[in-house]
Amino acid sequence: MGTLTSQISLVGSAADFGLALSVSQSTTFSGAHTSGLAQTHVTSTSKACQIFITDGDLAVADAGTHEGQYIDIMDNHGLKKRYVFVDGANTSVATGDVLVAGSDIGAGTLTSLSRLELVNGVAIDVTDGLTENAILALLATAINHANGHNGSIAATTPAGAANGEQSTTLTNRDSLTPPFVDSKNSTFSILHANTNSLQDHITILNKGEFADPAILYIRNEETYHATDDVIYLYYEDSLATDFIQIHGGQFAYIPVKSANNLRAYTSAGDSPVVEYCVFGTNA
Repeated sequence: MGTLTSQISLVGSAADFGLALSVSQSTTFSGAHTSGLAQTHVTSTSKACQIFITDGDLAVADAGTHEGQYIDIMDNHGLKKRYVFVDGANTSVATGDVLVAGSDIGAGTLTSLSRLELVNGVAIDVTDGLTENAILALLATAINHANGHNGSIAATTPAGAANGEQSTTLTNRDSLTPPFVDSKNSTFSILHANTNSLQDHITILNKGEFADPAILYIRNEETYHATDDVIYLYYEDSLATDFIQIHGGQFAYIPVKSANNLRAYTSAGDSPVVEYCVFGTNA
C-alpha cells in the first residue's frame, strides 16, 4: 500500500497581516501498488527522428557486403516495415520493390539463403562506391515509396552530397511522436538509424498499467540549468503535447492516467538522470 499526503498550511497573525489568518488544507491519496523506484539516463534530445550519415560525400567501398541486413521502422499506428539492403551489382531487385521468397538479393534468393524473415521487406538497392549521401537518399526513397510507409511516415530528401554529417528527418503523419526505428540488424555504421527515435524515449508509465488516477513521483537528479538537462514529459497520443518540464534539482508529484504511454526526453545536455515511481492500483 502506498500512501501520499500533501499539506498546505498558511499561518499568520495580526502583526504579520493586519488580521488573524489561519488556512490549512490536507489531502491523502492511497494506492495498492507502486511501480518501484527507478533511475535511468534520459538520452534522447528531441521528438524529431533523424537518421544521420557521417560524411555525405565519402564513397562506401563495401556497400554491397551489407546485403540482407535491414532496418525496421514503425509508425504511430503500429505499421512496421522492414527495409532490406540488397547488393545492386548482383540483383535486378530495385529500391522500393517488395521481396518475395524467390527474390535474389545478390548472393541468392531468400529461400536458398534461408532468409525468409526478409519476405515482404522493402528493398534498398546499394552498390560498392556509392556515397553515404546516396545511400541515405535511397533509404528515404524506400520509406516514401508506395511499398514503404507511403506517407504514414514522411522522410525528407537529404541535401546534395557534401562533406560532413547529413541527415533525413522522419515524421509520423498523424502524431508529434517520432517513428520507432530499430537498426540492430544493420552494421551500416554510417547510419545512426535510431537517433531520437521513439525507441530512445524513456517510458515512465506503460499504457493500461494502473487504474486512473495514479500519482507519479519524478525528480531530475541534475543541477539546475535554464536550458540544459531539462526533462520533458508527454503522452504518446495523437497530439503528443509536452505537458510538464522538470529542470535539474526539481521534483514533482503528478496525477497521471494510463490511457497512453507516458514518455520522457530531454533538452541538450549531458543525459540527465531521472528518478521516478508510480503510486496507484494495478488495472
